[in-house]
Amino acid sequence: MNVIQGTQDPQHIGELGRRLQRTHGGVWLHHMKGDPYADVLRGHTEDPHPAHERIRALGPLWRSTTGTWVTADHTLAATLLGQTWPHGPATGETGRIPVDDAGLSGDAAHYERLREAAATAFTPSTATAVCERAVGGLTGNFDLVTDLAERVPVDLLAKTFELPAPHHPELADACAAAGILLDGLLCPQRLEATRRAVTATGRLRTLLAAPDHDPDTGRLALLLATAGVRTAARLTTSAVLAVVDHPGQWKRVADDPGYAALVVTETLRHDSPIQLHPAVTRADIEFAGQHVPAGEQVVVLVGAANRDPQSFADPGRFDPGRPAEALVPALYHRVTLPFARTLAEATVRALVAAGPQPHRAGPPLRSRRSPVTRHLLSCPLTTG
Repeated sequence: MNVIQGTQDPQHIGELGRRLQRTHGGVWLHHMKGDPYADVLRGHTEDPHPAHERIRALGPLWRSTTGTWVTADHTLAATLLGQTWPHGPATGETGRIPVDDAGLSGDAAHYERLREAAATAFTPSTATAVCERAVGGLTGNFDLVTDLAERVPVDLLAKTFELPAPHHPELADACAAAGILLDGLLCPQRLEATRRAVTATGRLRTLLAAPDHDPDTGRLALLLATAGVRTAARLTTSAVLAVVDHPGQWKRVADDPGYAALVVTETLRHDSPIQLHPAVTRADIEFAGQHVPAGEQVVVLVGAANRDPQSFADPGRFDPGRPAEALVPALYHRVTLPFARTLAEATVRALVAAGPQPHRAGPPLRSRRSPVTRHLLSCPLTTG
């Protein structure tokens, strides 16, 4: 019995609910005892950076009371995000996401093949056309997340993998439901949301399958739908807000559309779309004077490492053109982040070209239990 079918069994659902509740309760207990990583892991704070700094002060590699090794150190993070130490991807065991076939469990060679497939599957011109069409449909008042940032990656997937138009709404709904998977690797999600994500993953596999596609094309489509859409939406939202909130940046893009690439590069550092990257050691290893046994989880606080004051001057300031680029997570993110970056750059260029410059029309609404992506549910903008 596969994972999707298994979760429909009432007894299995009951056990899943109990496991999710126990895991969530454990994280809450560690948080109440003052563990700063547990504070981050809960995903309830609007600003995680104070907790990041508490973790940084504990040394380059610190073992949380949750049992996870954590680093906010830029230099060590660069090593851990490389491919040369014995590690593998984290599974959903910690967060209890019961999906082991959503495109998140391959090895480095697997994702390198998918990265190469993605390089030919999408073209900048196609991404630009999708973004310009989406921007052209906006009114004076619009929601940056739901009307734009979440729309363009779904539209690009549908176009690239030739999904018939009647199935586009179903694709969008399934991508939205599966979007919790990245956060669920570390943070237990609510039972109903978890069940929807599992069901949506199975539906995405069916929607994006094509008999004339080779297996890697199908795997690429699934990975981008389950993880790439959420990552692209998050990066696009942050990049657009960077130019909306900084009029000087909007003018720079207006004068030179190529400047959008620098905006997105700095956005990857300043407000990383993937805040945490987990891995599991496959052999005993030494890091920063600490012995880490095989089978233990190591988490890189990507968002914190990208604001390490030892590596970045005035790290809280948004400053495109910095000499040092952001650290980016490894493994499946080698596939999803180029996809996200292409869409973020194209969206910023299209929005600036369309003008006039929008401004915020209200506070954003952030999803809870999303420490990995810090997902925004809505962000109203207006040109009025």
